[in-house]
Amino acid sequence: MAPKPHFALDERLTVLRAADHFRSWHSLDDQRVCVLCEKTFTGRQVEITRSRFGRFQLRCPTDGCPAGPNQWVYPGNPLLSETVYKDWWRALGEREEHAPSFV
Repeated sequence: MAPKPHFALDERLTVLRAADHFRSWHSLDDQRVCVLCEKTFTGRQVEITRSRFGRFQLRCPTDGCPAGPNQWVYPGNPLLSETVYKDWWRALGEREEHAPSFV
């Protein structure tokens, strides 16, 4: 495994702002919640790598989680609520007992 590149703090914030096309980063202390692994993290913890073409890639800092910025939400996002999630299933015409349950 190749060593992870080190980025200075000001460079890290610049990369987050440029590579995350879904949400704004105001500081490295801004938090996000991964919808795949349900972990909360800050900009300081985001895994940043460069592709062989020079593009920055952002990944969830949780070991084994493949999520990128499109799968991160702001903390307190109501879509993470089990009640709201079940409401989406009802809106799709599914019965509540068939709606997925959060672990």
